[in-house]
Amino acid sequence: MSETFGNFDEAQAQLDSWVQFAERRGEAAQRAVDRIEALTVEVWSPRREVRVVLDQSGLLTDLEFAEWAPTESPGSLGRAVQKAHDDALLKWRDAMDAIADEEYEDFEDLRTATKESAHAGLPPMLDEDNQ
Repeated sequence: MSETFGNFDEAQAQLDSWVQFAERRGEAAQRAVDRIEALTVEVWSPRREVRVVLDQSGLLTDLEFAEWAPTESPGSLGRAVQKAHDDALLKWRDAMDAIADEEYEDFEDLRTATKESAHAGLPPMLDEDNQ
């Protein structure tokens, strides 16, 4: 070890640096987890006949129809639900990206892994349809 660091003080400084790095990384991860766990996304369809709510995992937790929505055709309501859900997923993806960018600014590997994990569960056509 003395060949690598030269002396005890250099070795201690290197160890302290590693500990500080690990602490900063852990704190960033905890902040990201806290924000992700609190994440919900709410989106209305363009004509406001349908409201969709997603949880922190991007899963549907609530679906609400406007009072007048039953007067619409089943096809129209189906398209409204699909559009609101697609828009909610895009909003969820953007929120996950923002959390990763903000909390893992100094940790590229964590930022990339968080984004890849969030994007992996999204339907592949979602990005193509909304560009």
